[in-house]
Amino acid sequence: MNADVKSADYWVDWRVEKGFKLENPQTLQDVIAKDEGPFPSPLRNPGDLNPAPRAIPYDRYIDPKFVDLEVEHIWKKQWQVACREEDIPQIGDRISYDIIDNSYLVVRTGENEFKAFYNSCRHRGRKLCETKESGTAIRCPFHAWTYGLDGKLEWLPYEADFPHIDPKRISLVPVQAAAWGGNVFINPDPDAPPLEQALGPLVEHYKNYSIGERYTAIRILVDVGCNWKAAQEAFMEGYHVLETHRDGLPIFGSISTQIDIWSEGLGYVSRLYTPGMTTDAWIEGKVNPREALILYCTAYELPAPPEDRGNDPVDARLYAAEMQRKRVEENTGKDWSKEPTSLFIDMAKYFLFPNHHPWWGEALPWWYNFKPLGRDPDHSQMEIRVLLPIPANGEHPPTPEPYHVKLGERAEEKFPELGSTGHLIDQDLVNMYAVQLGFKAAPPGAAYLTLSKYHEAKIRRFHEIYDRLLGLDRS
Repeated sequence: MNADVKSADYWVDWRVEKGFKLENPQTLQDVIAKDEGPFPSPLRNPGDLNPAPRAIPYDRYIDPKFVDLEVEHIWKKQWQVACREEDIPQIGDRISYDIIDNSYLVVRTGENEFKAFYNSCRHRGRKLCETKESGTAIRCPFHAWTYGLDGKLEWLPYEADFPHIDPKRISLVPVQAAAWGGNVFINPDPDAPPLEQALGPLVEHYKNYSIGERYTAIRILVDVGCNWKAAQEAFMEGYHVLETHRDGLPIFGSISTQIDIWSEGLGYVSRLYTPGMTTDAWIEGKVNPREALILYCTAYELPAPPEDRGNDPVDARLYAAEMQRKRVEENTGKDWSKEPTSLFIDMAKYFLFPNHHPWWGEALPWWYNFKPLGRDPDHSQMEIRVLLPIPANGEHPPTPEPYHVKLGERAEEKFPELGSTGHLIDQDLVNMYAVQLGFKAAPPGAAYLTLSKYHEAKIRRFHEIYDRLLGLDRS
C-alpha cells in the first residue's frame, strides 16, 4: 500500500496464506495499556470462568424435537428482550412479542412502568395485539371484551348472558416484565428470579454507559437460513474475522480478542472484546499504522489524518478516538473527554443468555437479538439495533420502520444506505446458511462442533447452560 494515499477503499482482500503461524501476538491488554489514561473502564474487569472443551452434537441445531424442549425450558422460563422502551413511548402504547407459538402483549402503563400479559383474550382466545397499538384500554377486535392497562376486565358486552362468571375474576394473565438499559424484558415464568440476577455484571459494567439514554436510529430484521443458536454463535467469537471479514484485518485486531465469562448472578453473561484501529497480527508488516488509520477513517467516514498523525500504533488509535469523540460531542452537546480511548474505537460485545447481545462503546453502538423464525429449526431471525445517544436538543426521535432483509436477499444490494453495516451482514449470512447445510451433511461419527479452547469459549459456555436447562447433561 501507499502510505501517502489520502483516501482508500477499505474493503481490501487480505487473504492470509495457509501455513502462516502466529508467534506470541499482542493481547488486548497489551494494546490498551499503551492508551492515554488511566480512565475507569469495565473492560479491565476479567471474567472468572473457563468452560471445559467438549463435543457439541449437531442434532440440537437440526432436530425438530429440540424446538419443543427450547419452548418449555428457555422461551417459557428465561428473561428475553421483548422491545425497546422507545418502541412504546406513550402510556397505553403496546406491542406484540412473539416467540414460536407463544405471544405476549407488552404495554407501557406509566412513565417508567411496563406490564406484560399473555396475548390472548379470556373470552375465546383471540389475539389482542398484532401490531403496535395504543389506547387507554385493551379491546378485543372479535367481541369487544375490554381490559384496562392493568389487565383487569373493564367491560363485558351483554354481561347478563354470562351469569356463570365473575367479571372481577376474569383478567389477562400476567407475565413478569422489567426494564433495563432501555430494553423491556419479559419472563413467562412466575417463579423465575428477578431480572437483576440474570443481568449479573451488566448492571455495574453499564453504570456509566447507559444504553437506556439512547434511541433506535436504525433497526434491521434479517431472516437467516439456519438455526437461531448457530446464527448467534457466528457473533460469539472473533476467530472468523481472518477469513469471513478479512478485508477488515488492517483495522480490527481479531487475534487479540479477549474472552470473558462470569459466574456472577446466574452466570448468564459473557463478553468478547476486540481492539479497534489495531492492525491484526495476521497481516503484520503488510500495512503500516498510518495506512491502517486512513482505511479506518474511510470506513467510519472520519476526517483524514494530517501527515503528522498516525505514524505509530498508539497515535493511530488516539487520532481515531479523538475523531470519534468529536463526532459524539457534536451530536450530544456533552463533554466526553474523560472517557477512555476504548469507548470510542474498541468493540466490546456482551452476551446475556439466551439471545441478547448488547455492545459497549461508540465504535459499534448496537445490540443484536436472535430468535427462532417459527417452529422450523432451519430458520431464525436476527434483529440489529443501532442505538445512538439522545441528541443535543434532548428530543427522542421515534423508532424507524425496520429494514427487512429476507431469505436469499443481500443487505448491501437491497439497502445500499446501510453502507458498511450491510456489507458485514452479507459476509456473515453466507456462512450461516452453509453451516446449516453442513450440519446435515456431516457423517454420524463426526456430527459435532470442534471448538477452540479460548476464542470459542463463549459458545462452550452457552451450551453448558443450554444442556443444564434442557436436562441434556443428565442424559
